[in-house]
Amino acid sequence: MPIPRYEYTGPIDHTTPIDHAKLKGKSVIITGGANGMGETCVRHFAAAGAYITIADMNLRGQDISAELNKTYNDERTVFIKVDIRDWDQQKAMFDTAMAKFGAVDVVIANAGISRSSGDSLWNLDDPSGEPTKPDLNIVEVNLKGTFYTWKLAVHYWRRQKEEEGRDRCFIITGSMVGWIDSPVSPTFHIS
Repeated sequence: MPIPRYEYTGPIDHTTPIDHAKLKGKSVIITGGANGMGETCVRHFAAAGAYITIADMNLRGQDISAELNKTYNDERTVFIKVDIRDWDQQKAMFDTAMAKFGAVDVVIANAGISRSSGDSLWNLDDPSGEPTKPDLNIVEVNLKGTFYTWKLAVHYWRRQKEEEGRDRCFIITGSMVGWIDSPVSPTFHIS
C-alpha cells in the first residue's frame, strides 16, 4: 500500500469530541502496555471495542490481558513479552497482531525507561579518577527500540490491503521522565 505524501492542512481542532465508536474493531499495538500510560491506553482502547496487542517486558501484561478478555467476554487482547531493543521480538509482536487480529491500525510506541532503571549512564564517576564507559541502555530502549517500532509499523501497514475504514496511526508517547533534569548537569556562569 503506498503511503500518501504528508500535506499540512492546518492545526487540528482539539475541541472536537472524540468518537470512540470509530475505535471498535481496530487492531492496536501498545508497547509498554503493562503499566502507567501504556496500561491506561490499553484499558481505554479495550473499552472502545478495539483489539489490543499488549507488548511489554513486564509479565503483568498477561494479567491485564486475561482480566480484559474476561471482562468483555471475548479475546480482544493478547499479551506478548517483548524487549523493544530486539528486532526479532518486535517482528514477532507484529506477526502476532496480524495473525490474531488480521491487521494493525494503530501503533503506540510507549515503552521506555528512565534513569531510575539503574542505567549506568547516570552513575557519576569520581572526578579525580578515570571515567567509566556507560552501558547506554536508556538510549537502546528509548531511541533504538522506538525506531524499530516505527520501521516495522510502516512495513506492516504497507503489506496490508487498503480497506474502507482502515486508517493508520503511529503515536509516540513520553512521560515526565523526559523532562527530569540530569544529576549534576553542568551549569555555566559567566561573570
